Amino acid sequence: MNFIFISPQFPKHYWNFCDRLKKNGVNVLGIGDSPYDALSDELKNALTEYYYLPHLDDYGEMVKAVGFFTFKYGKIDWIESNNEFWLAQDARLRTDFHVTTGEQYDHIDRIKNKSAMKAYYAKAGVPTARLHKVTSFEAGRDFAHMVGYPVIVKPDNGVGACDTYKLHNDDELAYFYATKPQDVPYVMEEFINGQIFSYDAILDSHSEPLFESTTARPPSIKDIVLKQLDLAYYTAATVP
Repeated sequence: MNFIFISPQFPKHYWNFCDRLKKNGVNVLGIGDSPYDALSDELKNALTEYYYLPHLDDYGEMVKAVGFFTFKYGKIDWIESNNEFWLAQDARLRTDFHVTTGEQYDHIDRIKNKSAMKAYYAKAGVPTARLHKVTSFEAGRDFAHMVGYPVIVKPDNGVGACDTYKLHNDDELAYFYATKPQDVPYVMEEFINGQIFSYDAILDSHSEPLFESTTARPPSIKDIVLKQLDLAYYTAATVP
């Protein structure tokens, strides 16, 4: 089995994924933007081969890298990065190289765009914050008055609380509309107080969880970014 792991060196602990893949008999092929000599010994020992690319966002070069591994090792079975930033590119590479073990490019919006996710949460019976796709100032003001200030605005397709703001009144709302990039789709959501937990699970063929894990984040990613706080999180002993 040939497994291309994109950016295996970042975050640093990702070498563990490559190590376990190798120990399970998988041929692990890395593509990353750190020179080979900068890799940890643990990662080097887990990889069959490493392809260095200074810029992972250069899709043409990524295609060359995957093509090189395909030519040398045969059909690629998996392409993954485990990094949200590269989700769309991972899907595009899978589609272009006919790798069917992950999300395909024509379906990636449902897990990348916040507005598209809402329908799937609703289908599963999971309540979510009410959302408005940002259009005109008047429509945004009507939504903000309906749900009540503050509201959160952020790119529909964004990661790591990038360009995310909490707006407290009509004046701040007007400033947002006057200064936001015109070519970036934004969404507006009602603000909800609460604790933040992630939920991860490995499911069987009937979608029953075999293993569950939850991560608690005392300060939100938004507050960490906007207030320059220290990153803090922990894996909870039990799932709430």
